[in-house]
Amino acid sequence: MDARRSCGSEEQLDQGRQIKMKSKTSYVAAVSMAAISVALAAVPAVAQDAQAPTEFEDIVVTARKVAESAQSLPITVAAFSGAELTKKVVLNVQDLQTVTPGLTIGAAATAGAPIFAIRGTATELGIDGGVALYMNDVPVISSFTIANAFYDVSTVEVLKGPQGTQFGTNTTGGTISVRTNRPTDRFEGYVKGGYGNYNRRELEGMINLPVNDVLGFRFAGNYVKRDGYVKNPIAAGGAPKEFSSEDHYSARGTMSLNSGPVNSVLILDYFNRDEEPIAQIPVAFGPTPTGVNLTNLGAQTGTRKTIFVGADPSGVRKPFFGKAKLFGLEHLLEIELSDSLSLRNVVGYRHEDTDTSEESSGTTITQVHTTGSTKNDQWTDDLTLRYTGLDGRIRASLGGYFSQRDKSQGLNSAVVQGVYLTFFNAPLVTEIHTFERAKFKSKAVYFNSDFDITETLSVTGGFRYNWDRIKSAGSRASGNGVLATYGYNFYPTATIPCSANAFTGFVDFDLATCSGTRSASFRAPSWMFAVTNKFNSDVLAYAKISHGYLAGGLNFTIREVPAFKPEKTTMMEAGVKADWSVGGRPIRTNVAIYHGKTSDKQVFYNFNYDDGSAGFGVFNAAKLSVYGADFEMRFSPVDRLTLDASYNYIHSKFDKFLFPAVGGNGDGQTGTTLVPATDLSNSTPAQTPEHQFNVAASYEWPLDPSAGTVTSTISGYYTSKITQTNVFPPYNATFGQVYNTIDGYFTANASLNWENVMGSPISAQLWVRNLFDKNYIVYRGTQFQAFGYSTVIYGAPRTYGASATFRF
Repeated sequence: MDARRSCGSEEQLDQGRQIKMKSKTSYVAAVSMAAISVALAAVPAVAQDAQAPTEFEDIVVTARKVAESAQSLPITVAAFSGAELTKKVVLNVQDLQTVTPGLTIGAAATAGAPIFAIRGTATELGIDGGVALYMNDVPVISSFTIANAFYDVSTVEVLKGPQGTQFGTNTTGGTISVRTNRPTDRFEGYVKGGYGNYNRRELEGMINLPVNDVLGFRFAGNYVKRDGYVKNPIAAGGAPKEFSSEDHYSARGTMSLNSGPVNSVLILDYFNRDEEPIAQIPVAFGPTPTGVNLTNLGAQTGTRKTIFVGADPSGVRKPFFGKAKLFGLEHLLEIELSDSLSLRNVVGYRHEDTDTSEESSGTTITQVHTTGSTKNDQWTDDLTLRYTGLDGRIRASLGGYFSQRDKSQGLNSAVVQGVYLTFFNAPLVTEIHTFERAKFKSKAVYFNSDFDITETLSVTGGFRYNWDRIKSAGSRASGNGVLATYGYNFYPTATIPCSANAFTGFVDFDLATCSGTRSASFRAPSWMFAVTNKFNSDVLAYAKISHGYLAGGLNFTIREVPAFKPEKTTMMEAGVKADWSVGGRPIRTNVAIYHGKTSDKQVFYNFNYDDGSAGFGVFNAAKLSVYGADFEMRFSPVDRLTLDASYNYIHSKFDKFLFPAVGGNGDGQTGTTLVPATDLSNSTPAQTPEHQFNVAASYEWPLDPSAGTVTSTISGYYTSKITQTNVFPPYNATFGQVYNTIDGYFTANASLNWENVMGSPISAQLWVRNLFDKNYIVYRGTQFQAFGYSTVIYGAPRTYGASATFRF
């Protein structure tokens, strides 16, 4: 929520069930959680021993690319320091929704990558934006870049609503930025080690090396390895014994050169992931239109912690893995040209290489086994000239932006083995090879300004114009009744010939090379206007209107809709941010209401054609409406105790959504896999719960300072039910809407933190996530029509651990 403690970075202004634990480690964790409860109950008795705080510390964010107080901005922003993330047991970006109102984070069907949604807009598979992700000042492509980057961080900021004038294209829902610590003028560092259940091992460290008053270096790294919590009793033939493991490491180096008017910061980061696939567990089987029933072939449904994947019937070894190698470079240059003028330039490069091989049916039978490889190379440059005048009453920026991205993606999919086993008693497949290379270019110019009309009344405005272009080239090949060949083979072969019908609608197609190309260009403005009134130093009210733009794109595998149009969102918002007191105790409340309209809403869907080809891509829904409210509060009712509470309500509906007929024979009329035209008007968009709330309590124990500082923190998160996909075909719906609905759930986390144990440089933490071991779902996949199954990805079970940190 907005009311967070200062990030501490100088560069930015400085079901519920009883826990049953059998092991000794489990016992320690249980005792620790009991101690938290005792401490909280003892608050009234010891409150008088501490001096009452008069106000909360301010929060400094860089929502507008300069360091500013969050309470002074006409933006709904949630910001968290690294220390607060640790206390609330936010181990990765997936945990961020448990502390952020209005942010929903699901899991993608591929590799379980995080999917972010804010105010009815989601970063669905196939859609590059909606909620933009930033590492420091550079946009990132793969969500894995920030998924496990929460070490040695300064702040994590979540901005809600269109942010187009500051961050450009693809920010119609908001942005999430991870900002890392920069070098300081002190020699310092730390080493951290931790261990938890499921054999979770963690090692982390940082060292800060000041060379002189101008030059400094900072290096940090993190390593986590954990066994999978989903067991596979029949593992054989390449299938792993466990799914949903962790095995990743990362490193970051920062150089800062600050020579007065010139500030230069160079950041390099690296991330490596090599894990077993996330478990997609079958929960139901149903006959396909062709009469295939996987149950008759020995397929088994699983449970929250059990999946049944054995050796493939063909005898061919199937690979299972989830890998990523990500590298990034950023150079920030700031030059003070004069007392009123400054120049800021950010150059960024990212190389992101992800590889997956997984069976999305969660069965031994190869129904959908895909090996995929995606490589991205992206260059960005953002140049801004800033002006401050009239004794600081006017603050303006003029800038330009350029980005270029080269994306190569190959998919080798072996599918519908059940058909051949049912009708021919042969373990054959339909194999589909796809390769696409796409190039993206984006240019923009922008202007933003703030003007203080009076000492209390200010206006803010911004305008940005984007030009975006995409060009795509690639090949499609498929073969029926062949023995599966798993691996990185994405091109036509003698047994997997060119699929000429897959290029229906391509203007440029060469059968000899089995390649086709498409291109498209888009351009649109983004703008914002706000009025802010500061009634006094502690109360600010604002009203604003903003318009954002999500670029269109190409559908390489869809014949009916070769391209999709840009999505545009206009949102009105009003809010009040206030620091005040109740009975002499400090309280901070931030309230915002909003209403938005989206045209040509982009939605992702995947389906199949009767010839065995798969179609996946983006369609435009006509119109979407959304309105809602955010409420956030921080309150200290007694000394040493801080309570946080936040609530988000959102009502979102498609005003008009006529989904076209797709699949079958590609003519919109015939075929066994045809998805008929469907009127989805008045339906709720995916990844949009109506209600969410977050609560937390943190208590600092009244100990002698020489003993160190002990803090207990417990937090909870609730979300109402969520629709998984926007398009749920009638055939699948006959089995029950439950297969497209994720039930609401509540989870809780807790930690016990002891800093400077007995005055030493050692700090310790005990932590528990999913305290009550709630059984909940974060993703549903339904493929009754094409493949005869429905799967889920479960949220992590109760995990707990302990760590010790030595600081020097």
